[in-house]
Amino acid sequence: MVSGKNSYGRLCLLRDKVMKSQLLNLVLKAVKMNGFLLTSLLTVFFVGCSQQEVNREDPDSLYNEAESIFKDERYLIAIEKYRDIKNRFPYSARAVDAELRIADTYFAQENYLEAESAYEIFKELHPTHPRSDYVQFRIGLAYYKEIPDNIARDLSAASRAIDAFSLLIEKYPKSEFDSQAKQYMAEARKKLGEHENYVADFYFQRKHYLSASYRYASLLRDFPKMGYDEEALYRLGQCYYHIRMYSNASEALKRLLANYPNSNFKAESESLLEELKKKN
Repeated sequence: MVSGKNSYGRLCLLRDKVMKSQLLNLVLKAVKMNGFLLTSLLTVFFVGCSQQEVNREDPDSLYNEAESIFKDERYLIAIEKYRDIKNRFPYSARAVDAELRIADTYFAQENYLEAESAYEIFKELHPTHPRSDYVQFRIGLAYYKEIPDNIARDLSAASRAIDAFSLLIEKYPKSEFDSQAKQYMAEARKKLGEHENYVADFYFQRKHYLSASYRYASLLRDFPKMGYDEEALYRLGQCYYHIRMYSNASEALKRLLANYPNSNFKAESESLLEELKKKN
């Protein structure tokens, strides 16, 4: 009887080994067929483990968690995580880091008004921060991102961007963001020049010559050598002619012919100058 029981036990053990072996073979075949799935499962497993290891009483650990969430583009959650660090550990170095990252997160969300405000507050609270040049650059970039594509719209954001970038270049001449700031400034100035020319033409076409003269004069003064000078001088001469400022008209047209002897407006300018001679 005992012998029968031992035999039965050995059979059970053998059966279990066979089943385990078959199961292992199935798993190995699945891995060979879909190694990516295994990698993904392992990644999820380790990420889950790493998340479980966050120390809620350690600002560094919480900050690393927030950074991981930011990289995953879960911006709303990231902001809450950064705020939690600020509130719970206000005197830690990570509180300052989190404050700056909140501004970065707004920027990443393309919420540029909130980002600009957050960067400005950070600058006021931490004027000697090692990354002050970065903060100033991002202020300018936030304004730049708000510039509308339509030049007929309000372009005050372009002016504010130029002011912010100018401050960066003046205050941090050795900043790594210097060349980028200059490039963005040039593009913002181009937008402003396009806008000024658009408004000047708008008034000119409607025969509001006084208003147009102010705009063309501003275009020549503030945006020289941007491709508008030749036509702006001719239009300015016409405007002055129509509002009977004849000496100013002659001066503008003579300046046009002197600077652009092969101007497309040469014949018209010379003809108008002859008319002006009769007025004097």
